[in-house]
Amino acid sequence: MENLPNELLLTIFGFVHPVYDVIVRISPVCHRWNEIIHKTPSLWEHFHLQLAELTKQEREITFRCLRKFNTFIKCIRVPALDVVFGDDNLLFIHIVTLEMTNISCLDIPSFPWSLQQLLALKGAKNLKVINLYGFSDLSNIQWTHSLYHQVSFINQGHLQLLKEKCPQLKVLKLSVNMLRLPGNALINILDDLKLKDLQISAYNNSESIIRMSHNGLKLLKSLLTSNHASVISKLDLHYVSIGHKELRLLLKLLSSLRYLKLRFLDIFRCITGYQYLESKSLEYLELDNLPAQHILNLKCSMPKLRRFMLSGCSSLRCLQVVSSLLQDLHLNFLPSLRSLHITATSLKQMELGHCELLMSETIDKVLKKNIKIQNCTITGRLKIFKLSRNEDVRLTNLRMWMTDIFQIQRIEVHCPTLQLFHLCSHHDPDGDFALPVPEACIDLQCTDLVEALVDLPRLTSVSINCRTMSNLMLNVEKQTTAARCGVIRIAAEETLSNFTVVNCILNRVEISAGKIGRLDFIKCRIKGVLKVESESYVGLICLQDMEESQKNMDLITSCYEIKELILEECFWLRTITLFANERQLCRSSLMSWTESYVVQEPQREDRCSNVESLVKVIKAENCPFFTGLLIPSFH
Repeated sequence: MENLPNELLLTIFGFVHPVYDVIVRISPVCHRWNEIIHKTPSLWEHFHLQLAELTKQEREITFRCLRKFNTFIKCIRVPALDVVFGDDNLLFIHIVTLEMTNISCLDIPSFPWSLQQLLALKGAKNLKVINLYGFSDLSNIQWTHSLYHQVSFINQGHLQLLKEKCPQLKVLKLSVNMLRLPGNALINILDDLKLKDLQISAYNNSESIIRMSHNGLKLLKSLLTSNHASVISKLDLHYVSIGHKELRLLLKLLSSLRYLKLRFLDIFRCITGYQYLESKSLEYLELDNLPAQHILNLKCSMPKLRRFMLSGCSSLRCLQVVSSLLQDLHLNFLPSLRSLHITATSLKQMELGHCELLMSETIDKVLKKNIKIQNCTITGRLKIFKLSRNEDVRLTNLRMWMTDIFQIQRIEVHCPTLQLFHLCSHHDPDGDFALPVPEACIDLQCTDLVEALVDLPRLTSVSINCRTMSNLMLNVEKQTTAARCGVIRIAAEETLSNFTVVNCILNRVEISAGKIGRLDFIKCRIKGVLKVESESYVGLICLQDMEESQKNMDLITSCYEIKELILEECFWLRTITLFANERQLCRSSLMSWTESYVVQEPQREDRCSNVESLVKVIKAENCPFFTGLLIPSFH
């Protein structure tokens, strides 16, 4: 570290957050680090906090940093004051208003901007970005009583003060629902401000759902029909009466629009059938609750679009998105969607929720045409899902949350790059199913599987083949009775670290790997045989809370050794029979039986004598009827 140049150290320190990672803690390491951290303005220019309550220690660090480095800090972003600071809001407001002299960006949606607060702002002359969304909910805000007067809406006086005190202002964020001034007055003041970027919202924060007021609609119309429409970069609206023609015109007028979020469009003002949306500037598009009975086909041609979210359009059958830069695609509650065409070359995340008619073949084609997709989440009903092998596909995470377990028949995923696989059913957590649950088959093939979770109430077979596998769980623990699973076949060429089965009735389990770390069977019943093959050793086999009917178990072991065999709470288990191979199991009726190990004290760790070459340590706890391991031998 001593030989690293200052430029490289500065780059490393740039990844350390001043509050959450506490960059000042590493400054005492040496004099050189202390100099770099305390005297480099670029490390403190941006002070951004997350939408989560700060701990007491984090609050103290925040206030100390704001005061110590106030000449360096230029941009402060806080999602919501009441959430982040709680009762310490007033202190934060005081520091920002009276002590931050070089601040150029204040992006705090819920900052209580009274006229006196704005008038007292010390850093107003350097301010280039300000958020005046306003703050209307005063029901639980005690600190507002200590201000000059209660904070309410943004009026003409606020904008006039911005004009007088902020000569460098270039970006203004407004909520039209929080404005209280005539439309012509707003336009006149904006003319004088000469902004480069205007961002409009219908409410004071992104989590609220506030219907557009009559005055807000009038102000919005004034803005969209003025010369300032060309500088609007963000439009975030709820409950807007707008049709397809108006939306197309809106996208055409707003030539600088990068962010558009619309919810609850007017269903009576849209043309039935094919609809086409086009924008050369849009980067983020979210449409929620489009006029359901009218839109059948939708095409979005937006070359700069990076994130697209569409939901609540029940009649939409065909969707086409034309954008080479699209990275995130989220489609939810589109029950009639059958055709999906994505032309993106950089798509990385795709979420499909409740698109019941979207066939497995269509999803497979989308994944193959968009080979950069790394994360895919599918929610809803599904009968068959098949992802055929393609060496170009880069999918790493596949999550499937099934809401109707009665339809699932077969899940087949052959993907070399897959690392995480979740297949879970959202069934009734209170007990048994009213209807018989059909059987399903799982076939998974990949190279290096880090985590796999299969949670289904009934499985015919589970087959997983890969080179290495870290964590695999088969879990149906929400069922009051153990769920049936026919055959489990797990094959890892090199390493299987952890495999856990919970609440299952198993006919046959076959596990094969170069090295096996840990195998856990919890509240299970193995009716047939447990077959374990390893080129070296098995670290641990644990049987816990076996079913009452599980009195004997056949275990085929083909490995160098089993380091530990643990039995816990297997009250009725009497014996475990060890076979060297499948052939020996088939000929077991011709063999005699030699009891090779007897547990004298179940709660004491014992070493077996005759099978010490195979099983090194056996632990039995609360297994009163367990008599030991049995090894067959010829007459």
